[in-house]
Amino acid sequence: MKKRNLAVIKEVLHEAVKKSGFDVDLDHLHVEKTKDAKHGDFSTNVAMLLAGKAGKRPADVAEDVVKNIKSDLFEKVEIAGPGFINVWVVQKFYTEECQLLCENIEDYVQEIVGIKFGSKTMVSDTSHPNVAKPMGVHHLLSTIIGDAIIKNYRTLGWKVVSDNYIGDWGTQFGKLIYAIKTWGDKKAIQADPIDQLLSLYVRFHDEAEKNVELEQFGRAEFKKLEDGDKENRELLNYIVKVSLEEFEKIYKRLNVKYDLTNGESFYENKMATILEEGRKNGVFVDGNEGAWIVMPDDPNDPPALVKKSDGATLYLTRDLAQTAYWEDEYHPDVMLWVVDVAQSLHFKQRFHASNKLGQTSAKMVYANFGRMQFKDKKMSTRKGNILKLEEVLDEAEERAFALAKERATELSEAEVKELSRIMGIGSIKYNVLSQNRIQNIVFDWDRMLSFEGNSAPYLMYTATRAKSLIKKGDISTRDASKFDLSFTETLEKEVALQLMMYPDALRRAADEFKPNHIANYLYALAQDFNTMYNALPVLNADSEDHKNTRLLLTASVQRVMEHGLGILGIEVPEKM
Repeated sequence: MKKRNLAVIKEVLHEAVKKSGFDVDLDHLHVEKTKDAKHGDFSTNVAMLLAGKAGKRPADVAEDVVKNIKSDLFEKVEIAGPGFINVWVVQKFYTEECQLLCENIEDYVQEIVGIKFGSKTMVSDTSHPNVAKPMGVHHLLSTIIGDAIIKNYRTLGWKVVSDNYIGDWGTQFGKLIYAIKTWGDKKAIQADPIDQLLSLYVRFHDEAEKNVELEQFGRAEFKKLEDGDKENRELLNYIVKVSLEEFEKIYKRLNVKYDLTNGESFYENKMATILEEGRKNGVFVDGNEGAWIVMPDDPNDPPALVKKSDGATLYLTRDLAQTAYWEDEYHPDVMLWVVDVAQSLHFKQRFHASNKLGQTSAKMVYANFGRMQFKDKKMSTRKGNILKLEEVLDEAEERAFALAKERATELSEAEVKELSRIMGIGSIKYNVLSQNRIQNIVFDWDRMLSFEGNSAPYLMYTATRAKSLIKKGDISTRDASKFDLSFTETLEKEVALQLMMYPDALRRAADEFKPNHIANYLYALAQDFNTMYNALPVLNADSEDHKNTRLLLTASVQRVMEHGLGILGIEVPEKM
């Protein structure tokens, strides 16, 4: 397979920079699509980057670099503005790129921006709901942002071990066990386990406000759990079992899978070693009343508590055990946690403690995300004060069904139902993933289920339209890969240029752990394709060359749209 794309353009320019006597890291040599076709196909600001170091004018540096460009890849090179180098690429370049896209997009992407399959490993912690509670809508963000990051890294050749670090340990389970023993109805719990368990937990806290001794009873039940009490262990195992069954129903609807589900309880017998090592090495020091703490480097930060004065461990203790386990078991290059921004201090303390312990040489990434905000104030739960994720998914499919019923009049009832499932779930995912995760995520029904603008239905419709054109042309995507491109219209070139930027979007999304770069790219590609489609006939083009050019571009767009949406965890319907 021939390696082309922006990687080769960068390599040609990099070689010219070196021949000119300058030095720049290949990763720092940026090549971008020009905003105006009059200024070339691609542009680089490398001359301006080098000028300051060399003590020269950017235009002079650009002139030196241009003189040393030796490649049949470019049909024209110009210096523009203060020192931009603009290049026009030969048409054969685009033909080969689109042909490769159609033949095997997985190999195409992996060779350009990926690594040798399995040569690097990432372990991830995403979703992590608490057992004995229904999954709330707030779990949606970690689940689908994390899943998109994981899918992107796997596409680029990484081995990713996905871990669902569920909350299944701690004093709260002593309280729940006390509530089950005191007020629980076995038949009612078996009939509706999650709602009944939540109700019992809420009742414990209501009763504890009237009788403070209940808090001690709850702690006592957890102590029995820690000490291995058979009855309490069996109760916790049951709670975890029924909770995982409910979680799996949600994950199946979201098409999210995990390699591991190692909850907090998994690390129960792994914390003693961490505490011993930390104490021995002076990382864990005495705090108030015999508690163990980790002192911060920044005097403005509070110390991190790893063991309470009564000897009890904490969430942080289990987190450190998790890091040690991941390191021993997988020796990863990257450890990833996709967690709410509210946990920023916790992760700062966690990484600080882990570094002082020397637990791992892996890059530790806290991919935080903002809070979810609801534009539709009427959106609220039907039961209690938890907005159930299941209810949100149901509503999405109901709204999508009404929309599909109205628009897709030629589809059967079964096809409309399937379309509403794909469109409903896909719209929720895309609404989240198209936004920058570090900002608050706005949940907007009208926007997410619109066929106009940056939405899943718009992208799905673009992909199905492209697929329909290929089918009407009586060819397959692989057949289209045999065509050559013969540009006569700027709109054709714009689509081809946008296609070339796909691997760069995947790379940027991976580097920054931000799936919105993929979403934004797909939206831009869809806009360019639809502009071309609405302006230029494809199947009824005025010549065979023009028809083949547009079919090859259409096939390439269809492959990229489906591939990119797949990384975001979004299906594309057969019909719309």
